Amino acid sequence: MRYKKYITEKLNRLPNEFELHLFSATYSEHCGYIHSRELLKELPRENAIFPNENAGGIKIGDHAILFKMESHNHPCAVEPFNGAATGIGGIVRDVLAMNARPIALCNSLKFGDDKRITEGVIEGISNYGNSIGVPTVSTEVLYNKVFTENPLANVTCIGIAKYNDIITSNKAREGQKLMLIGSATMKDGMGGASFASRKLGNSKKKDKLSIQIANPFMKKKLIEACLEIFEQKLVTSCQDCGAAGILSSTSEAAFKSNVGVEIDLSKIHVADDSIKDFEIMLSETQERMLFVVDKKNIKNIENILNKYELESSVIGTVTKDKNYVVKQNNKILANIPTKILVTPPPVELDYSYKNSCFAEIVSINNKSIYERYDHTVGTRTELQPNENPQFNSLRIWEENCDLGVYTFSSTVNNVYKSLINAANLFKNKGYRPLGITNCLNFTNPEIPPTMYEFRKTISDIKKACNELNIPVCSGNVSFYNESSNSKIINMPTFTMIGVK
Repeated sequence: MRYKKYITEKLNRLPNEFELHLFSATYSEHCGYIHSRELLKELPRENAIFPNENAGGIKIGDHAILFKMESHNHPCAVEPFNGAATGIGGIVRDVLAMNARPIALCNSLKFGDDKRITEGVIEGISNYGNSIGVPTVSTEVLYNKVFTENPLANVTCIGIAKYNDIITSNKAREGQKLMLIGSATMKDGMGGASFASRKLGNSKKKDKLSIQIANPFMKKKLIEACLEIFEQKLVTSCQDCGAAGILSSTSEAAFKSNVGVEIDLSKIHVADDSIKDFEIMLSETQERMLFVVDKKNIKNIENILNKYELESSVIGTVTKDKNYVVKQNNKILANIPTKILVTPPPVELDYSYKNSCFAEIVSINNKSIYERYDHTVGTRTELQPNENPQFNSLRIWEENCDLGVYTFSSTVNNVYKSLINAANLFKNKGYRPLGITNCLNFTNPEIPPTMYEFRKTISDIKKACNELNIPVCSGNVSFYNESSNSKIINMPTFTMIGVK
């Protein structure tokens, strides 16, 4: 492992093999944001709510609109259907974890000449979104042959919650219990965080082990069960099990709450008895959530989960000492200061400039695509997609207003102009822009001019948002979008919301 020396120095001892598996995930680009985290701090956040949580947003009256964009580029290249479907599933969990009901989905897709990928991604999005009953209201589809091996699948979920009822991941207290709810842990999605933190290889059969398996009908039950549990105020804190699964959800909840956790792997409900200890920690089995709860509430939570036929396990305890401890029965497998586990070392950033190639990107006539999405379920959708597939309006009855939603992309040399044009589109339709979420899709950050272009993108987003007086509410960075044969055009992608 490239950071073994750094870890040894921080721990004052050699890490064991199990601990190295944990660090390999938390120190990956996908989890640790190694190349981007310092630059992301420059983005304007004023007037955004919860910008450092699972999903940020905007307060409207007594309610919050929470939204976030995510990428599932690598998974879609290898296994398009499940790659796209689990991208939807993951971004829905980010919103759900905060006690917000998902009310809309958006997507921005970039394809090349591989029809298998194109059809698989579209089918995955439509199958999952339609099955969970959340409308897809905003769709952008672009074409260039550079996306043939490296498709981009960026998805946004929008949710609504009472502002005072929002649940965050940073409220864990000593003595509380950790509950894992939802699907039994399997070997699917193994190493997904690490897989997304390197360029695509030639062995797609091997890479398929890193792809999660979607179960939208389980997700629908999970959504309704979570919202019922949250409504009864039985959960103190919540974190979805996304990249790096149980490891990331438990370590993030501990670090954000300034506490430690002790986890017993023998307590976790699994679907495969052959699964190894480190695989339990790193599996990205879908449709799972982590609850932090008071012991007195466990029985009531279990009763609600039983009604929805969902499994659960009490897998650990919140501790005071700020250490991340993993056991298998009485055997200690890991004992690491949580801060060291979730804080990768800084890297040297190369902002060298080399001439970039800004190839032409063509917009696809996507009627045959958006017609496969259910855009009316939930009865909030106000516009037909044939008017403008990228723009729609949602009725927010709770505050007697309309929420405009627009999804769009830009090349690096056009970011500022694209954001200004999007805001003008809102204003021309009578909406006041409120904020954006983004997914910044780039190639290998270790090879110029990627970081030069990334820094320019951050600067242009900052300039435009300051001029428009809107915040960046949430977002995602996706690096290493390249394979042995090709690399993408760096493409920042956005969803903007506004109110009328």
